[in-house]
Amino acid sequence: MKKSILFLSIMDFTDKGIQVVKLTPEYFEKKGWDVHYLVTRDNSKNGSYHYQDIIDPVGIKMHRLSMPQLELGENFTNHTLKTIYSKLRGYISIIKLAWFGYKIAKNNKIDVLYGGGPHGVLAAHIINFCLSDKRKVVARFYGTFMYDKLLRDSKKEILFNWDEYLAFRLQSDKIIITNDGTQGDKALEQINSKNLNNLNFFVNGVEKHSTKSSNDILSSYTVCRMASWKRVDRVINIIAILVKTFGITDFKYNVIGDGDELIRLKKMTKELDLDKNIIFHGAIKHDELDNIISKCSICFSTYDLSNVGNPLLEAIRENKIIFTLNNGDTSSWIKHNENGFIYDVNDNLYDNVAKDVVRVLEDINLQDKIIQNIKYTEKAKLWTWDERLDAEYQEINKLVER
Repeated sequence: MKKSILFLSIMDFTDKGIQVVKLTPEYFEKKGWDVHYLVTRDNSKNGSYHYQDIIDPVGIKMHRLSMPQLELGENFTNHTLKTIYSKLRGYISIIKLAWFGYKIAKNNKIDVLYGGGPHGVLAAHIINFCLSDKRKVVARFYGTFMYDKLLRDSKKEILFNWDEYLAFRLQSDKIIITNDGTQGDKALEQINSKNLNNLNFFVNGVEKHSTKSSNDILSSYTVCRMASWKRVDRVINIIAILVKTFGITDFKYNVIGDGDELIRLKKMTKELDLDKNIIFHGAIKHDELDNIISKCSICFSTYDLSNVGNPLLEAIRENKIIFTLNNGDTSSWIKHNENGFIYDVNDNLYDNVAKDVVRVLEDINLQDKIIQNIKYTEKAKLWTWDERLDAEYQEINKLVER
């Protein structure tokens, strides 16, 4: 009889966002499992799905719901009200996931309840509590802000994010956290979670781009969702120094992604008279990234919390010259002036980065050294997606066989 798994999440499949959300259920289906995927999709104009097409992977049984929306809430401009509205929508989504997921589990043979993100994890535990015949529960986190809140001992923020805290705290049969630099393993240690015994702390897989590289040392890029904490504004300020102070007027910066910050960033670019230097591409499909990234030598990643997401891993895979920040676990990947450039955030950040960019542009030997060393990092630390997905599959398969 086929093994079976029910994925529960508020994250839908996308060809422009987090790849692993789609790749994981596809891998289980490829391995011959019966795969159900239940999602409460966020179609809000402030969310990241309204501009993306619906995808239904072959062989996966999709159960798609919508997050609740209120016209009043959609038009909130106050940050606090927007946050409260978002949290309430999330709580209702947990209930919807649990209710519909319970019906799927009752009417189908389901071996594993796989909760993706805090909402999916809590729904999985609610479902299992209500079932007379218990299933294996996998708690899956794609990164977290929790350790940062615990480190700052921000009781107010922890209380406000009780759902994420509880999802970490509840004991699951297996917990899988993306090693994206946000230090989810340390969050478990900080709350003394029993899940430490069941933890797999996996780096995402990365494939080599198929497009032949034709790197231009004067071209750079950032790939991310345009959210405030991604801090693309930092790079724009750095570009302004390169163009106006150092006179490198032909330097290009490609910004790839969409989100709440996009309008503000475009306005900032216009005010700084950088329209000829900064190109906003919006959200584009993964296979279309190749044509842009293959032409760039430099990657900027200046997030507030951690920078070890897939964009940085992909930059390592593509042997780019990386400029990033010393936060989270980023320093375990990038060593300053060896295989890239990494900085503490201080008053001299923009000037320091700009000066090092100029050094790289003028020194071919430095370029060669950085690229050669990032190739060593690539070979030593990166997985392909097949390697990464198979590692997770083997762990969950063992749960069922036990």
